[in-house]
Amino acid sequence: MAGQRLTGVAAQTEAMWALALSRVGIESSLAPFEPRSTFEVWFSTFRGIEELINLPGELRGEPLLDEIVGLALLDEGGVLEALPSINACLESRFSRSVAKRLMYTLIQLHAIATSFATHQLPAARAMATVGMAIGYLQSRRRHLLALLHTIPGVCRGSQRQRELDGLNHFLYVIETVGLGTTSMHHNLMLAQVYPDFALDVDEVGILASHSFNGLDSLFLEPERTAIIEMADIDFSGVKRVPVNRRLIFSKAELENNLAFIAAAYAGFNIQETSYGQLAAFIHSLLPLVFDEYFVRLTVKRFDEICSEQKLPDSLRKALVVESADYVENTSTYAPFTRVGADLVTSITLLSRFANHWKNVCLNRVRRYQIRSGFIFEKSVKAALRAQGFDITEIKRVGRAEFDVVATFDGVIYNVQCKNNLVDLNRIEADVRKFVRYNRYLDLGYRKALEKERAREQTLLGELRLNAIKHFVVSRYPVATQNPCVLAFGEISRFRAIAIGT
Repeated sequence: MAGQRLTGVAAQTEAMWALALSRVGIESSLAPFEPRSTFEVWFSTFRGIEELINLPGELRGEPLLDEIVGLALLDEGGVLEALPSINACLESRFSRSVAKRLMYTLIQLHAIATSFATHQLPAARAMATVGMAIGYLQSRRRHLLALLHTIPGVCRGSQRQRELDGLNHFLYVIETVGLGTTSMHHNLMLAQVYPDFALDVDEVGILASHSFNGLDSLFLEPERTAIIEMADIDFSGVKRVPVNRRLIFSKAELENNLAFIAAAYAGFNIQETSYGQLAAFIHSLLPLVFDEYFVRLTVKRFDEICSEQKLPDSLRKALVVESADYVENTSTYAPFTRVGADLVTSITLLSRFANHWKNVCLNRVRRYQIRSGFIFEKSVKAALRAQGFDITEIKRVGRAEFDVVATFDGVIYNVQCKNNLVDLNRIEADVRKFVRYNRYLDLGYRKALEKERAREQTLLGELRLNAIKHFVVSRYPVATQNPCVLAFGEISRFRAIAIGT
């Protein structure tokens, strides 16, 4: 097939066709498997992946961590030699079941990395070592989870999945078929944002002229104020449940997360919103947690607990995945998956949803919107300071107000911090609405920069310097060709971008 460049409507049509093809590919890959057993195997596999992703935090400062993250997955001899020692150390540090899952995950990662390399898939380079594979798995987490939600509704056969084969089979499906769902949704959006957008199509695949990254450096969705940014909150009075250090995840950890959220956002009356009802609902589920991770209950019991806690219909609906569509499931926060007559979730998915619903509730609170803006400015200052910038204390000169004013090598960097909320799920759910709002923000940020340039003499005179550059750092990503607009998720690149502009 000769390569061709598609633009305009043709590019959008190609992206929609690729999306449809991805759906068919995923459904045909899952169809032969028996739904319940496949769901259980993949959920166990997903648990092992989550534990591996969190392992660096658990083993921080311990020699075992260096041994594990430095393991070269494509070196079969080295892997076979290292695994017995790693297994012994893991069993000494963690419970036997945790160590077993981690070993299963490492063995499967070795197998899939080797397979990717054999088939010359680019992902093989991202899995050269366990440390790199952890980053790779983080970047694929939404797809790993979407697969979990999709399995019960798409698997229709009798073929059973072995526990050690889950990652080897399904990660290949995600890499070759699933990833295209996110990129093609982005391409549909970008084709409407950029007049010069194009897709280069050939026998190898599809390459877009522009890209969009909606996640931060840890592959997490942006939020107005993360709990780690609430630096002025005293957590010493928070009543914590003791956590077993031989476990990576536990029921106690979920309880503590809820307590920390309540304390961190108490100033915004978080418990008086529907988040407070959600927290009570989750506490009601704690007796149902088994193996320190899973929660399973009948639909009837779920409805009873929802009624007991008086959950509003919007919250009740948001708790359960209702779609068997993989593409839709890549953007859901719903923690419960329907498996037969049961609803199944985990403590980590409940914790993720609690954080999401906290944002849903607080984003409507005007006082929180204002306060989060000031907190965002502090985060930007800290990031610039870490990159060698000198942060001035300038907030006002005459009648002119400023967010962050920094200097570096005799140049002033005037940074505006924009905390405008962007619903990234609209890229999939309502791309036209997303594009309209994106254009509004892009234009607004451009005008904001023009305003700063028009009054730059104020800062030049105040600091007695001769050079100044103006930037906008947005908490949420915006599709833009403006080199002076940077998403906070890419703040680590600010120095390289700013000095080179």
